[in-house]
Amino acid sequence: MSATIWAIATVFVLFLIELVKGRHRRVHRLQDGFIIAATIVHSTLMRPLMTLATALVFGLLMPEWKNVLAGVPFWASFLILLVTAEFGQYWVHRWAHDSIRHPLLFGMHRTHHTAPYVNVTLLYRSNLFWGWVHPYMWTAAIAVYLGQPSAAALFFVSVMLFNGITHSDWRWDDTIVARVPYGIKIVQGWEWLFVSPRLHHAHHGYGRDGKAYRNFNTVLTVFDRMFGTLHVPQGRPWRYGVPGGEHHWLSQIFFPLLPLKEPKRRDRMNRVID
Repeated sequence: MSATIWAIATVFVLFLIELVKGRHRRVHRLQDGFIIAATIVHSTLMRPLMTLATALVFGLLMPEWKNVLAGVPFWASFLILLVTAEFGQYWVHRWAHDSIRHPLLFGMHRTHHTAPYVNVTLLYRSNLFWGWVHPYMWTAAIAVYLGQPSAAALFFVSVMLFNGITHSDWRWDDTIVARVPYGIKIVQGWEWLFVSPRLHHAHHGYGRDGKAYRNFNTVLTVFDRMFGTLHVPQGRPWRYGVPGGEHHWLSQIFFPLLPLKEPKRRDRMNRVID
């Protein structure tokens, strides 16, 4: 519970910074509010259910595994959990951008990308079934079962922190590049290991410097580098979101229970100037 509180507090602080800087002015639409509200309610209920489901499944299939890793040092457990979860995230996320071979994953994940903006509210913009296939929740729940609740808590807070930073419209990497001597070198050094806002903003864009089929990880850049999907942009994407129209908000959150019919023409698209 304390990990959840810290994660929510982190996102709230980033949201306040964006709000003070005017980054939410005339950005959100009514359907965004519906999707975000549904995601918040669902995720609040989903996390304890997933933890319980994991405990029940493992308890039935492998009862001897309970607390089997309790004696492993904390930092070793955290690093193993982080790398394992990032590896799973890389492949599930990459598959979810392949509409031909993985249309089910694509349809569920598309909701996160349909907003014509990027800010911390995107952390709570998703299809209601996406969390059940997302590796982070399962790996954290498994770590708790295996006897590493503290490592799982730190992992959860770390991922939420990085998600908030990389989705935020408060672009500290732009500030460093513009105002700090050798700022571009500092940001590039960070990106040798960690994801920066500019890398993830490119993932949410299209057109010039937008690459939705690149930069799949949340925390570490190692797997994007390893598998050749890292894209380092020169500026901000020409547009955020997805080309074309946007499906009805009910279809976005309830797919595949509700089909994704012909999308509506987008009522507003945000163009981003470098």
